[in-house]
Amino acid sequence: MIRAMWRREPFRLFFPLGVVLAWIGIGHWIAYWAGWIGSYSCLAHGLVQIQGFLLAFALGFLLTAMPRRTESAPAPAWGLAAAVAALATTTIAAFAERLWIAEGASIAIVLGMVVFAVRRFAGAGAGRRPPAPFVLIPIALGCNVGGGVLIAWGTSPSGAAWGVTLGRLLVEQGLFLCLVMGAGALVLPLMAGAAPPADIGSSPAIARQAVTYAAAGLVVVGTLVVEAAGSERLAPIVRGVVVASTLALGAGVARRPQRPGWNRRVAWLAVWLVPAGIVLAGLVPDYRVPALHVTFVGGFGLLAFAVATHVTAAHLELESIRDGRSRLVAIVAGASLVAMLGRLTADATRTYFEHLAASGAIWIAGSAIWLATLAPRWFGRR
Repeated sequence: MIRAMWRREPFRLFFPLGVVLAWIGIGHWIAYWAGWIGSYSCLAHGLVQIQGFLLAFALGFLLTAMPRRTESAPAPAWGLAAAVAALATTTIAAFAERLWIAEGASIAIVLGMVVFAVRRFAGAGAGRRPPAPFVLIPIALGCNVGGGVLIAWGTSPSGAAWGVTLGRLLVEQGLFLCLVMGAGALVLPLMAGAAPPADIGSSPAIARQAVTYAAAGLVVVGTLVVEAAGSERLAPIVRGVVVASTLALGAGVARRPQRPGWNRRVAWLAVWLVPAGIVLAGLVPDYRVPALHVTFVGGFGLLAFAVATHVTAAHLELESIRDGRSRLVAIVAGASLVAMLGRLTADATRTYFEHLAASGAIWIAGSAIWLATLAPRWFGRR
């Protein structure tokens, strides 16, 4: 019964797993500040947060949404188990500095997702085709594959530093910028109560939309390459403007949410923080890493919690959360924003690691409240 429930609604498995992986990635800073470990790794921290925490949330959403949209079979139990094992392997190997193993496991997840999606959307029995914005998802997954290969090569004895630089940009930004633009154009209007977008191929206008979305994704990837080549000002600003424009026009976030509820308000704020951090990094390149945490913590992370809460509430019929009366998302949003501000200001203080540890502890506390509230629902029957 439990296996069937997880196959039908994989978010029950991947959302809590993502939180635990995030605790490992963030707890790294707390452990270093407390003296429990003698060294730290910015590279491992970033990879675990993207390829562990956020990728787990993305898998929970996509593996639930795609079979429902196409009216096809859910993911097999062995496939879910393999994805869980690969996420755990990526996290452990990244901190063990076995990056070829970490990136190999992450690439395996992507290849599995591609096979899964092709069988659902291209199969003869598929009830629906993907919407136009979903052309960005293959570009996103390609960023993870290409970036992973470059990181594994760049950190090898025969590698070059530029491989790590470009690889990190593709993984840490390209992957989820394209996912947010693509999946966001589907889920954000649905959260607002709009009708699902039309399928690719349903009309010439939809085909033109698909081309436009693909062009936006390729421009994002192009700016990452240009930035790796040395354009630390112009490339991020162009990328931020492209992302903001795509979200405003495609996901309908140019206006504030018309329906009430914390889920919608927080998702709207998070969507705008995604490009804001990138533009800020371009405007102040010497402050690039702290500025990007506006995108990572306030944008990607907060959007993951808002969407995951909405998905959980919709599937498990949690009326108070679905209608926005619950303040659960407001709690995790408050913790995330405080943590974001702590990380943003850390570099300007003489207590850098204290700021990182305190910000991490606040983020973990907020996510723990979120996890404790929803976990009984995820692991119980409907």
